Amino acid sequence: MKILAPVSSAREARHLISCGAGELYCGLHPGIRPGESGKLWVNRRGPGPANISSGEEIKRLTEYAGRQGVPVYLTLNLPFYPPAQYPEIVGLAEEAASSWGIKAFIVGDPGMITALREKIPGVSIHVSSLLAVLNSASASLFRDLGGSRIIFPRYMGLEELGEIVSRVGPETEYEVFMLNDGCVFEEGYCQASHAFGGAFCHQPWQYRPIYIPGLPERQPREPFWQHLGDYRRWLWYIKNCGGMRGPGGAPLGMCGLCAIPNLQAMGVASLKIVGRESPLQKKMASVKLIKEALRIADSLSNEDTVRERIKKLRGTPGLCDSGYMCYFR
Repeated sequence: MKILAPVSSAREARHLISCGAGELYCGLHPGIRPGESGKLWVNRRGPGPANISSGEEIKRLTEYAGRQGVPVYLTLNLPFYPPAQYPEIVGLAEEAASSWGIKAFIVGDPGMITALREKIPGVSIHVSSLLAVLNSASASLFRDLGGSRIIFPRYMGLEELGEIVSRVGPETEYEVFMLNDGCVFEEGYCQASHAFGGAFCHQPWQYRPIYIPGLPERQPREPFWQHLGDYRRWLWYIKNCGGMRGPGGAPLGMCGLCAIPNLQAMGVASLKIVGRESPLQKKMASVKLIKEALRIADSLSNEDTVRERIKKLRGTPGLCDSGYMCYFR
């Protein structure tokens, strides 16, 4: 079971690998390129700290990581690409695989999976969580399309995960979210792209109940405001607990550490840290936290004891016991 960390520069790779990252993933934003398709977005993040700006920097990153035996993956995780962009994206992927040292592509468009498999022999495809693999039928479909790894969406039940893995089989790799960002909606069904002024779900909307004359009497106002308060509290957890840190300096936010024993038993291969745009210190603290949780899980045989030790490691029993911070059910 490896720790998959986000990286946005070759310099970051050195620190993350030294902390215990066994895999890295990155994004690329090549800027505005001339051509029929206009501005090219390679993934769900635009210009800024989430993406690397050149293939040369990615090559420096993969050369260092490769010497440490750590593979690097590139995100191509838009939910769909316009047909006019397919040749550009496929060409970029060919260059990334042949010249930059990229070992796999994280893909969110079924058509792009097929295109990459046709154009790049032996390419390794990781099926993005954007494709909402929520059952064994969809996992089998994307495996048959050419996916070598399934990245499960957030918030799945452990029983569901175990059933999918057992049905699809050990020949496919499996990856789950482990630390940091939540998603208000199931991202595979989210209609609010990050390309339109940021995440729609993070806006501080104001709400009020609307009563329509002639319709049956509705619930009194108190439950509405109570539910709204609960919803806003949940949003606070989803958005990394307001950026707070735990007693040991580890970032707060969505977490799946207590599920590590279950995930190990299923055969999950990779534990993902979210946040390519996050500061390096947050990424490093996240890697260290998962590494210590894995050490605890490997040193103890009783699952309940493992969970208690991991909660103690977290140092925030109230937040853990709320249930709002958990990826898994």
